[in-house]
Order: sequence, then C-alpha cells, then structure tokens
Amino acid sequence: MVLVAVALLGVGVMAPIVTASEPAAACDELVIPSLDLSRCVVEGGQPQIDAGNVVRYSALSSSTVHWLAGHRSSHGSTFASLTSLRIGATVTYRGRLYIVTDYRLANRFQPEAVADWIYSPQSSLALQTSAASPYVHVWRAVELVISAPMVETAPPPVPGQAIPVP
Repeated sequence: MVLVAVALLGVGVMAPIVTASEPAAACDELVIPSLDLSRCVVEGGQPQIDAGNVVRYSALSSSTVHWLAGHRSSHGSTFASLTSLRIGATVTYRGRLYIVTDYRLANRFQPEAVADWIYSPQSSLALQTSAASPYVHVWRAVELVISAPMVETAPPPVPGQAIPVP
C-alpha cells in the first residue's frame, strides 16, 4: 500500500522499522467497537505500516488531524475489517471519542479528494487502508465534544424565609 502522502508531499518518511513483535513503550490505543477492532498505534510512515502496524502517519498528521493507516490484505492485514466500517460508527483514539462522518475512495496519485481532511482545523481522524491499485479507502471521523448546558440556579434559601411558589 502506498499512502496518499507520497503523491501529496512527494517525499518519503524515514524512520526506524518497528515490528509487530517488539513491545511498545507507549500505546495509543485505537478501538472501533462495531468492528471488534482494537489496535496499538505507532508513529511513523510506510516502513512501520509494512512491518504490520497501524501507524499514525507523521507526514499527514497534525495537532488536529490524526491520519491512521494500515494494510488490509497483506503485511499482517491489521486493517482487514476496516472495509466494514459504517457512517455513524464510534471510534476511540487517545482516549477521545470520534464519530465516522465520511468515506471516500481516493486515488493515491490524485489526493485532492481528501486534501480538505488533511488540512482540517477540526479535531478528527482519517482511517486509511488499501483498495484496488491505485485507490485507497479513507474514512473521516470527527471528535465528539459534549458540553454540559449552563444551568441557572437560584441562591440557597435563607433560613426562616418563605420559598415562593410559581
């Protein structure tokens, strides 16, 4: 699998190869309950993907976008079940909850179809795996942020004071 980054950036990322058998010092856990999928995500690029890992692809990730990639049918097939992912599914990564909102089949040599996802200011995940060459499957999940509504409260009653009835 060749990532969209190759065409977009035109450069390779060099990093030490991490094999699936090496113990991870720290694990950024990815969980997709609807697929019964739980993976430890490592940082890196194509060499780490080819070693059978799910990788937070450094060249496409930022402070707001986590671009995660893994092989579907080779190199350990760590993302084999990803093609069953549906819009509305929940994903947990780094302790945050995301909701899958979009899917695109993108030509890795013409990444314009997902360029807006790469540069998004919104906290999101991109989940990528191979399709038929030169295409890749890519899903987008946005972070679910739940904020509690502000509730106005009355001051506590003064002892001995009558409480008005509306």
